[in-house]
Amino acid sequence: MKLIKSLFTLALILALLLLGIGFTLRNQQPTPLDLLFIQLPENSLALWLILSLITGLVLGVLLMLPKLASYKAKLISHERQLKQQKEELHKLRTLTFKAPK
Repeated sequence: MKLIKSLFTLALILALLLLGIGFTLRNQQPTPLDLLFIQLPENSLALWLILSLITGLVLGVLLMLPKLASYKAKLISHERQLKQQKEELHKLRTLTFKAPK
C-alpha cells in the first residue's frame, strides 16, 4: 500500500511538472505589469501568473494562521478538560461504596 501511494505521488508530481513546463512554454510573450503605483519590467506572462499564484497561496496561508492558532488552543483546552473528566470518571468507577446499615 505504501508503494502504491509513493508511486501515485510521484506520478502526480511528474504530471504537474510537465503541465507547468507546457504552460511556461506556451506563455512566453513578454508582458509589462502595471500595479497602479509601480510599473514592473517586461517578463514572460507565465512568470507573472506563477508569481501571482504563489503570492496568493502565501497570503492565504498567512491569513489563516491566526484562526488556526485559535483552533489549536481550543483543541488543547478541550483535550485537557477531557483528560480531567476521564480521570474523574475513573475515580468514580473505582470507588468502593459501603453498604448502608
